[in-house]
Amino acid sequence: MEPKHCDDYIDDPTQPEVLRKYLDRARSPAHGHMSDEPYPKLFATYQGEPWLGINRGDRVRVTVASRMGDVGITKNLDAARGYEARCYVEFLSDFSEAP
Repeated sequence: MEPKHCDDYIDDPTQPEVLRKYLDRARSPAHGHMSDEPYPKLFATYQGEPWLGINRGDRVRVTVASRMGDVGITKNLDAARGYEARCYVEFLSDFSEAP
């Protein structure tokens, strides 16, 4: 079964609002990224297999939502951009705006 594309979470009311808000902004057209509004923060707990130094249970920051359907994550919770690994949203849980 194909993993769910990150765009599919945006309009799904069963998903956490913080996730939907982040993905909506991150996947908006490029002109929307020029806004002066603060970019939403999204933190989560990684639930996938260990990969590229990120282990199950690590708290991560989501920094990218890709047109390929996955997201970029980093253990550097202060990072506003850049990532150490990419995964599908389904490998994340416990979404919040704070670490």
